[in-house]
This record gives sequence, structure tokens and C-alpha cells, in this order.
Amino acid sequence: MDLQGIYSPAQLRDAGITRHHAALLVKNGSLRRIRPGWYATDGADEDVQRALKAGARLGCLSGCRHHGLWVPNRSGIHVVYGSGTDPVRRKGLIAHPYGVRYPPEAVWPLSDCLRQVAVRHPVEDAMIVAESALNLGLAPLEEVRWALGGLPKKYADYRDRIAPAQSGSETRVRLFFVRRRVPVRAQAEIDGVGFVDLLVGDSLIVECDSQAHHGETNYENDRRRDLAARGLGYTTLRLSYQQIWKKWPATQQSLIHELRKRRHLRPK
Repeated sequence: MDLQGIYSPAQLRDAGITRHHAALLVKNGSLRRIRPGWYATDGADEDVQRALKAGARLGCLSGCRHHGLWVPNRSGIHVVYGSGTDPVRRKGLIAHPYGVRYPPEAVWPLSDCLRQVAVRHPVEDAMIVAESALNLGLAPLEEVRWALGGLPKKYADYRDRIAPAQSGSETRVRLFFVRRRVPVRAQAEIDGVGFVDLLVGDSLIVECDSQAHHGETNYENDRRRDLAARGLGYTTLRLSYQQIWKKWPATQQSLIHELRKRRHLRPK
């Protein structure tokens, strides 16, 4: 049988592997016992293994990344300890307590990872992973709203501000306008242009790069869309990944400048 990944004894049994067979696989090197109750094959996720070796489970931002979400670039591996276990400090690990029983899996379920981010991180991070989960169809709206219930009370209304953002870049920029009570729509469709990342007010389009590099094909298509939008009376701003994530304070000042010029309120 071809095994790949990390397994508990119960998961091995479900795969048809008895305790005796598992012992033979450990003996011949096909499996490694990484801690009591957990086994791994070669090439198994290193972050998950480190979490298990620390007596925890992978969760929070690292768990969200493992589940396939768009996650802000943060250092460290986030490991989460269930009820009845005190977090252990280890180099390279960011340990969080979580008063819930451990799951049978090596990684916390996505809904728990989302809630852990809401409890432990800034509201922006929580919204980024929540909107990513919703956009990718990995969690229903009710589950995402439950997870955001872990936010501090002053952000309780953010559960009603979830939008189908296609990247964390888009979420960060949209929240900039939300916090200033400026009308903004995510993934708005404009006749003759198509879908745009953000439509601010009536006439300001903001496009947000979700990755550090942008291909030439995309560049040409973007300029075609910009020209079409300009002909319809829209102003288009394109923000690079660097501007959103590395130079955010300066970028915010530029966006404030655009609002003061009332770019978003110009008649078409």
C-alpha cells in the first residue's frame, strides 16, 4: 500500500494497516514514528511534523495556509494547543492555547483555524483568511461568520462586511475604504470592462496585485481594460504587491489623497 503523509494509529487502521504491519513499516523505514501516536512517511509536511513533535497541532495562520488559503506573509509556524495542555515555547514556533479538545487529525479543521486567527491576530488578518475561505468555496458563509465571532467585540460588525475577495491584497485595500466609511464593492462588474477588484464610490477602480510578479500577458490585458474604463469616465489605480504589503503606510497616504480629490465621486 502506498502511504504518503502523516497518520495516527486510527488512520492507519482505516487504511487497512494493522499494528503489526505498522511496526514492520517502521522497521523497514517506510514509516517513522515522530512521537507517540503519530507516524510520518518521507516527504511529509515538515510544519505539521514540528507541531506534532511539540505536542500540538498545526493551526491558526499556518493551518489556514495548509488548507490552501491566501495567507499574509508572516514568520514562524503557528501551533495550537487544545484544552488541558499548556503551550510549550520552542524556537521557530508560535504557540497558541485554544480551549477546545484536540481533533483526531494532525491539523486543526479549517473553521477552527479561522477562529484562532480571529482570536489571536489583527482583524485584517482574520478578514483576509475568512474571505479567502469563502472565495475558494472551502467554507460556507455561516461557518466563516462563526469563526469571525472570535473577533473583539468592537469588530463584531465585521462579520457582516465579508466580501468575495480573490486575494488578501484586495481585502487589505477594501478594508482601508471600509474603515473610512467610503462605499466600496469587491469584484464589481462594469459593462465594457468586466470584473474589477474594487469599485470605490461611483468612479474609482482599484486593482490589487496578489503576487510579487505580474506577467506580460496580464500587463497588456490590464492596459486594454484601463483604456476602456477611462472612456467610460472611470479612474483606475493599480497597486502592486510591494505597494500593498511593503510600502503600505505610503500607499495609504496616496489613497487618502485620491479620496480628497474626490476621484471616486466624479460623474461619468
